[in-house]
Amino acid sequence: MKRLLYIFLLITFLSCDKAPSKVYYTEPNSEAIMDNILTRRSIRKYTSQQVSTAKLEQIMKSAMYAPSANNKQPWEVRIVQNPELLEEINKRFIDWAQGKTLNGRTNQYNEPGFSIFHDAPTLIVIARDKNNPYSNLDCGIILQNILLSAHALNLGTCPLGAMVPSMNSKKNKDILELLNIPEDYEVSVNVALGYPDEVPKAPKRNPERLRIVR
Repeated sequence: MKRLLYIFLLITFLSCDKAPSKVYYTEPNSEAIMDNILTRRSIRKYTSQQVSTAKLEQIMKSAMYAPSANNKQPWEVRIVQNPELLEEINKRFIDWAQGKTLNGRTNQYNEPGFSIFHDAPTLIVIARDKNNPYSNLDCGIILQNILLSAHALNLGTCPLGAMVPSMNSKKNKDILELLNIPEDYEVSVNVALGYPDEVPKAPKRNPERLRIVR
């Protein structure tokens, strides 16, 4: 693959020397936060409008403030917006998927126009430190910060677990090298990001799985 594919958008993260001051939320603000959590949906149809650098910086600043065990921050995050690289990542997934039976829409990988990241204009790759036993959990926490901050900015997201094995395949090591992901890291989860072109209904929830033990 040509080295031209290294051209993708990597955010120069905002300086975080000064932490946000402590805030005590009033009722309207707390309601807005709860509403953000309860109304976020996974989006699988996006417009072609690209996400601006300003909004990416806001999302990434929220991501950097995600808690992690012992504050190790055992993640590497890459934001990919280069169309050639996105096309190549999608192609690599389709090649990896051949002959496999996958779940849901992912199993449609041989259909014309298939996109593992739902044609989103931006792909976020979150990699974890393989030597940190808590890194998968920590990546889950940073993922949620990304999903909720994006929703607060009227952007859509969809976590992409199905493409993790293809990203970590030995055949696709060159992709991780292009993304400058360290050798002792592996992809933990990916996120499709863009402007939503659908308003999906909330799927059924299972409150019976929640219990308060007193």
